[in-house]
Amino acid sequence: MDIQIYNTVPKIFWHQVENHTDDISLWQKEKGIWESATWGEYGDFVKDIANALLNAGIQRGDKVSVISLTRFEWVVCDLAIMSVGAITAPVYPSNTEEQVCYIMDHSQSKFVFVEDQEQLDKIMKIWKDLMSLEQIVVFDKYQTTERKNIMSIAAFREKGRKYGDNNPKTLDKLIASGNPQDLISFIYTSGTTGHPKAGIINSKNVLAVLKHLPGLYGISENDMSIAYLPLSHIAERDLGHFIKLYTRNVTVFAESIEDMPANLKQSGPTIMFGTPRVFEKFYSKISSGIKDATWFQKKIYYWAIKIGRSYKELKDVGKNPTLYLKIEYAIAHFLIFQKIHDIFGGNIRFMISGAAPISPNIIRYFHWIGLDIYEVYGMTETTGVISANRLGRAKIGSVGEIYPDTEVKIAEDGEICTRGSQNISGYYRNKDASDELLIPDEKGIIWLHTGDVGYLDNEGYLFITDRKKDLIITAGGKNIAPQNIENLMKTSSFISQAMVYGDRKPYLTMLVTLDEDEIVKFARDHKILYKDLVDLSKKIEVINLLNHEISKLNSELASYETIKKFKILEEELDQDKEQITPTLKVKRDVVFAHYHFLIDEMYAGN
Repeated sequence: MDIQIYNTVPKIFWHQVENHTDDISLWQKEKGIWESATWGEYGDFVKDIANALLNAGIQRGDKVSVISLTRFEWVVCDLAIMSVGAITAPVYPSNTEEQVCYIMDHSQSKFVFVEDQEQLDKIMKIWKDLMSLEQIVVFDKYQTTERKNIMSIAAFREKGRKYGDNNPKTLDKLIASGNPQDLISFIYTSGTTGHPKAGIINSKNVLAVLKHLPGLYGISENDMSIAYLPLSHIAERDLGHFIKLYTRNVTVFAESIEDMPANLKQSGPTIMFGTPRVFEKFYSKISSGIKDATWFQKKIYYWAIKIGRSYKELKDVGKNPTLYLKIEYAIAHFLIFQKIHDIFGGNIRFMISGAAPISPNIIRYFHWIGLDIYEVYGMTETTGVISANRLGRAKIGSVGEIYPDTEVKIAEDGEICTRGSQNISGYYRNKDASDELLIPDEKGIIWLHTGDVGYLDNEGYLFITDRKKDLIITAGGKNIAPQNIENLMKTSSFISQAMVYGDRKPYLTMLVTLDEDEIVKFARDHKILYKDLVDLSKKIEVINLLNHEISKLNSELASYETIKKFKILEEELDQDKEQITPTLKVKRDVVFAHYHFLIDEMYAGN
């Protein structure tokens, strides 16, 4: 496809609709049954919603919000909004009323699509504070005593169909007049250090990603991906939505994040994207299953992992394994690895991890069993991509080689700075933050400052040390990257979150939360009586278990990086309490402030 001609996201989409009308574009579950939709059906839905927006008075440059889990209607509304020249302002469905109010007020949204009764209720409670909001459209069935300007998606679509019949050329003219520089969406940042900021995305930014990403991984119309993470986040927007518009790969929409593992097995995709937490949970599930295995099963499993490691380590350095090792690997695959592949649907070609750092140990483990995870690096402000590990060219521990048509330099303080067409031009209604993000150098060339610290090795691979603001300098003067330690600790199946503390302190300490499924199973297996999770977290058996797990993992760290003391939090971190973001990033300052008394206890007397 010539992106000089099809130079906006809507133009790319409509090109596929017109030229591949009868090809299957996606699968979704309807009343428990998987149903497909062709590109033609996809286009008809988008056309009706776009015409309905025009009928409702939405004009070029207006903002329209979407509050929903990832589903077919989400991407339909997104493309309809962009097709009429308006701007999508997505909201995480997990956001609280206050967070929804902030984003919708900040974006000045005139219109909102909501998924269900829960999201409608949020809007009804805050509508009086939203000066710009004029209308709500609901995807699922709903009830409300307030009928003014609230409509079902079916009724809204019917209005669009009628408007299109009476105005057959209006939408086509708007699509044709689209410009690559036109804003198509806001993407709100995670908000780990305050209110989220709205990165302004245009078609040029998205096309800079689409131009190269499929080629790095050989993605084609023969592939199938699964979409399940929030489309409010740039990573799923790229990999679960935008890429297919370019490659025509088929998309499966999972019923929910919770149902994703079951949907994964049912659909058998060839491509999967996940955040590190997704892969950590799969790893924990596998590890937990092995703990319950018989002695003989464990022996076979660990033999297979040993063979997988030996086989892959030879292949990775370009050496040819012996015939005997090849036979052993085939047996290991038949007995063990294939069963793990089946957890992922059995057809995976590769998986991509992004949005946060992942433990190299998890990547190595899956690599040994034949499931490759390629870590990529980017951020909202770079439309998701700065660097990527590529098929056959991955370096575990790095975030890959610099993306094509992208420049990276390391500032004197170690901060990663980048230039490329995927970089946003700033934040909406936030000049101060924009000026901190985009800074001209001594030659007047503008660089985007990522806030991440890292380095490039002599082969051009980028390594991330940590977030600039998160680096710990101990009382002994050691510079420590807490994320690397936290990722290692989370490879324990019993730990769901780990937060390392120790700035200007003589040693490192850590707050941890327990993985409820795994710790409850541990209590059952060891016949530990408890009232609730709070009570269980205080049991000496659980504390001893965590001591053992952390001590074992400490052995992989330098002495000054080891965790000397820890405290178990009585409950999971909560988005409603502003402790984590919708993308599950920990708001460190909030958590440490909330639990400062526990941290003080760990340093008492020092």
